[in-house]
This record gives sequence, C-alpha cells and structure tokens, in this order.
Amino acid sequence: MPLIQCSEQKRRSLEDFYKSLIPDKVNTFADIGSPMLNVIKLINETFKETIIFGLTSHATLLLLDKDSSLSPWFVAINGLETAPNGQRNEYYIEYLMASDKQPWADAKIKGGTTSLDELRTYIIIAMTESKGWTDSNELKNLYQSIKSVDK
Repeated sequence: MPLIQCSEQKRRSLEDFYKSLIPDKVNTFADIGSPMLNVIKLINETFKETIIFGLTSHATLLLLDKDSSLSPWFVAINGLETAPNGQRNEYYIEYLMASDKQPWADAKIKGGTTSLDELRTYIIIAMTESKGWTDSNELKNLYQSIKSVDK
C-alpha cells in the first residue's frame, strides 16, 4: 500500500513537498528533495499491504501507524545529496525503541547509509523493532527474510 500522507498535511502531496526541496540550480544548496523522493519510492515498492502514514517535520519524513500528528512517530528518515547529480546520497534513520526495551523514556536508535538497499533493510528493522506495526504480517515476513539472510 502506498505511503499515506497524514490527513493534517493534505495541502500538497509528500512527493510535491519533497519536489519543492530540489534546488533550481546546481550547487546552490544541498538537494534534500531528490533523495527523499527515492525514500518514498522505496517505501511504496517495499510495502504493498502495510498501512504507513507519512508526516513531514521540516525535511524529515516521520512514519506513523495512525493518521494523526499527535500519535507517536516510530521512524524518522532524512536524505541528503552529497555529490552532484545524485552520484552520492546519504540517508539517516532513527526509530523509537519499543517501550519494553527503553533504558529511559523515548530512547531512540540512529543510523545512516549511502545505500538504498541498506536503507530498505534499516526501515524494515526500525518498523519491526519500534513495535509500531505489530499487526502487519507483511512486515513480519520482510523482517524474517532479513533475519534468514543474516545467518
């Protein structure tokens, strides 16, 4: 199921929001929009059944399990083009630790990668470990496929 924009931000689509962050001229400032469009495409291609709501906070994409900005965000993703013409993108992800594993309130795990394949794996792990989508069989299957590759 495609990433669903949180209804509180329906003024423009997630794609349109990130397109507006693509610079008009080369080297005017860092391109945040193009890498984040890659993230949206990756999420849409990976999850066909899981309901995921997207909410933007500045340039950060927050993944929620409910259609409300007041619900906790479980996963946060940022992207940045660090070489001209998309030759190198960096992706940063963080997720809220499940409450039964938190050493303190609202503890989070952070990481980063330059690979969309790794980011896909990190998103699956983050969504699973945060326990935001416990009812998603699709997520459980994706997580199991990652775990079987690790062995």
